[in-house]
Amino acid sequence: KLSVSWAVSGAPFVPRLDWLSQLRLRAAYGASGQQPGATDALSFFTASTAIAEGFESPGIALSTLGNVDLKPERSTEFEGGIDWTLLDGRVITEVTYYNKSSKDALVERILPPSVGTGAEDRFENLGEIRNWGWEWLITAQPVQLETFGWDFTVNGSHNSNEIVDLGRVSS
Repeated sequence: KLSVSWAVSGAPFVPRLDWLSQLRLRAAYGASGQQPGATDALSFFTASTAIAEGFESPGIALSTLGNVDLKPERSTEFEGGIDWTLLDGRVITEVTYYNKSSKDALVERILPPSVGTGAEDRFENLGEIRNWGWEWLITAQPVQLETFGWDFTVNGSHNSNEIVDLGRVSS
């Protein structure tokens, strides 16, 4: 993770404005991963007894269907924003944009009964998922007296999720 923040209003070359208390730009970039479970890639067998031609014989049956091609999910995210404070701290505004991409997304896939195992599902890596959006916050204090104060906050957001690539989908 890497993040930076710059208080623009504190720079010596920025003119001082009476109504602007602080102006800050910020940005961050990070990457992370999600490992599949320790045994998600492994197939397991169960001991069983089979009756053939009237005799019992030892045997094994596939009980879980692993995925040897399973790999970690990787996510990267960028976030940027601007914060400003006005009128000696009586109005505070924050606006943030974010954009996250997850590749090789770990998805629990339901298996059809015709596979012939007792397993109902297995994990697979599927394509790429993108999540992006905006968040904003405004906090204001229109009344500030010695014994009474009135504060209010308004916030909102917009979020979009998109399947960018389904990857190789086996049947």
